[in-house]
Amino acid sequence: MDTRLIEHILKIAEEKSITKAAEKLYLTQSALNQQLLHLEHELGTPLFKRSKTNWGPTRAGEIYLEGAREMLRVKQNTYSQISDLTHGYTGTIRVGMTPVRGPDMFIHVYPAFHEQYPNLVVVPYELNVFQMQKLVTAGDLDLGFMTLFESQRDDNEYQNLYEEEILIAVPEAWNLEGAVMEAGKRRPRLPLLALKDRPMILLRKQTTMRPVLDRLFRARQVVPQILFDTANPATILEMVRAGICCGIVAESTAQGFEQGIRYYSFEKPLRWNVAVSYPKGAFLNQAENLFIQQAREYWMQKAKVQSAEQK
Repeated sequence: MDTRLIEHILKIAEEKSITKAAEKLYLTQSALNQQLLHLEHELGTPLFKRSKTNWGPTRAGEIYLEGAREMLRVKQNTYSQISDLTHGYTGTIRVGMTPVRGPDMFIHVYPAFHEQYPNLVVVPYELNVFQMQKLVTAGDLDLGFMTLFESQRDDNEYQNLYEEEILIAVPEAWNLEGAVMEAGKRRPRLPLLALKDRPMILLRKQTTMRPVLDRLFRARQVVPQILFDTANPATILEMVRAGICCGIVAESTAQGFEQGIRYYSFEKPLRWNVAVSYPKGAFLNQAENLFIQQAREYWMQKAKVQSAEQK
């Protein structure tokens, strides 16, 4: 099933430029333009509005792109099912992952996976969650490993791999009022009002954690005194340990940063999921399911280590 032309047209739409699309496809612009012109002649209508800065689809183009994505999904599902039937696993699995957490997971999962499926090429992409969601929807990612809240899910398919708590990290030397320790709980709870006028570092707005935190601060009528935003949660904890500020991080990030830091739960404990996403209606073959299972085992092992360190 040769779908190269379909993939080339989708690339033009993705890049919004025939020049950029040709570069990404390792084609000359002339060759790609000839393919497009031939298709438009066959259909009897333009698929794109030509512009130096933005090649947007026409109405006919939108119809073609919708059908093209569906055809690629059908092809992927068909090939996956045949691979399960014949055990002839070849081709590529495109895997998205977040820049901070993803590489460590990939390092632990890939070697054993490759040993079992040596003829499958796994291509990793480091992306933020919102980028991954768009690429999964478009069919440009087969699997996307991401951390997000239930409210941030889109219409793609999701499997939860691991649930973890979001924690408030405070320098050990700080004296804060309002913390409540309940019987049977691992950590005291701290109202956000206790952080009023305290310097703070948060993750950037492009992360899935930040918009949820911003809503919580607004709901509590607390204006955080933000020193700066960062993409790396380890930076937050290094600054907290140095006594410079407080911060908010995921529970797994706190592993290895216990000394000099006191951790609190929110008044109403806040949790999110490490999840894998894939296109709606996609058929996952045995190889893809194994990769997901190995990723789940990696996260569960990480949770066990963390739980043992806290006892």
